[in-house]
Amino acid sequence: SSAHAAKYDAVVEVTGSPAGLKLAAALCRPMGTVVLKSTCAAGEEFNAAPFVIDELRVVGSRCGPIDRALELLSLKAGGDYGEVSAEMVKPLGVEKYVTKVFPLKEAGEAIKCAAEKSTMKVQIVCSDR
Repeated sequence: SSAHAAKYDAVVEVTGSPAGLKLAAALCRPMGTVVLKSTCAAGEEFNAAPFVIDELRVVGSRCGPIDRALELLSLKAGGDYGEVSAEMVKPLGVEKYVTKVFPLKEAGEAIKCAAEKSTMKVQIVCSDR
């Protein structure tokens, strides 16, 4: 709707459709960011004008098999991985990139922390697991 036009600093487009991309660009304020979570595979013409005129930044999010990604993230050094030798298993060690972890009830503080220049990443934990 026109009430939401050019209102948002960042818009995440997850439909993968040409209409979704067009809507995301329309919702994003000039010099804002459109995050593409899905690829837009339809063979429709692409109108770059809104992206150029409004100087929109487009950020992609790599897709892939989430089950394999979670498996790789869970690897620990020296763990027992069957036929794979411990020397071949190299944990990703992504914890070093997380500046601070927040429970969901402190999401507001997490966003403030994420906005600080010294912060690399914040993690918001949504459950007690």
